[in-house]
Amino acid sequence: MDIGLFYQIQVPKPWNAGSESEKYNQMLEQVSYADEIGMSTVWFVEHHFRSEWSHASAPDLALAAISQRTENIRLGIAAVLPPLHHPLHTAVRMSTLDILSKGRVDVGIGRSGYPYQMIPFDRDLKDATSIVEESLEILPKAWTDEVFSYQGEYFNIAEREVVPKPIQTPHPPIWQACSQEHTFEKAGKQGLGCLTQTSIGIDRTQKLIEIYRNSIAAAEPVGKLITNKISGSTVAYCSENRDKARERSAELIDWYRYQQKVRDSKVWEGYSPEDVPDDYKWHYDRATKIDTARKDEVTSMDLLDEGDRFCMGDPDDCIRYLEKYEELGIDEIMPLFQVGPINHEEVMETLRLFDKYVIPYFKQKSKSRTIAAD
Repeated sequence: MDIGLFYQIQVPKPWNAGSESEKYNQMLEQVSYADEIGMSTVWFVEHHFRSEWSHASAPDLALAAISQRTENIRLGIAAVLPPLHHPLHTAVRMSTLDILSKGRVDVGIGRSGYPYQMIPFDRDLKDATSIVEESLEILPKAWTDEVFSYQGEYFNIAEREVVPKPIQTPHPPIWQACSQEHTFEKAGKQGLGCLTQTSIGIDRTQKLIEIYRNSIAAAEPVGKLITNKISGSTVAYCSENRDKARERSAELIDWYRYQQKVRDSKVWEGYSPEDVPDDYKWHYDRATKIDTARKDEVTSMDLLDEGDRFCMGDPDDCIRYLEKYEELGIDEIMPLFQVGPINHEEVMETLRLFDKYVIPYFKQKSKSRTIAAD
């Protein structure tokens, strides 16, 4: 199993004039070190108007900067939001990033789970799914066809030669952000890689993986390659002192859970329940019908004790967590190391411990399997 990184650029308040730039500059140092120690991919979200929770609103620019400071780590967007972007813009920006990085780009696609970040762009939920589907038809052709045109419901593209083209052939891997059963099935049918969360726990993850693997076995890819991989995100923190690690982890999860409540309380503000499209009701219900009182009865330490939601604790705890998901068939875990109030030194220490204990452990396992197979 590969181990990557996941960034939202979380900037807790109170802020000063340098809060955002400091987080970005620390991120550059963290990812450069991750590249040196052999981590697989750095994934960036695209979020808008979610202060504190995510200041990563231009992921391609952040990854372009990273591309000039790294050699091997792959650069992933988890994910581009097609309802907010013309697919030709996405095509040429991803091609440019692929050129700058010498062929290291992974392109995730997601429609956005709520109207809060779509309405200011004059996009409504009822159009989102269809825009994603048309974008998935357009992107591979724009990347590979010498001359390209398209006629659809949302996009009508006159015949043009779209340049630049990506370095990777036939084109960069395409992934789908997945959160519910039908999106896992859809990603598999379309031959797309799967971007998910492992913080939902073992049982639900196992069910969703089975749906995806069964579906991709009969894929009819939207592009010119099949990306049969699952990458899962969670929150990570590591310290050699287990008591210290658990205490600090609980503090970080407290902040993370509070921000999730803030998100759920505001992302559907002003949107009439009668206007929620059927394909968004799952997201609406998840945000607005949560039993907050019951959730608050469960402490962050209780969640840590479950052992299958967060990659947190001492190195042995982190290894045990990762092994559980490796056994389920997850191909890559992309932990969020830069979480909320954590400081730069704590992130770097976590990465150093991954370098010292966690990554070598899984490399040795892989080597042993290879020897046994031979």
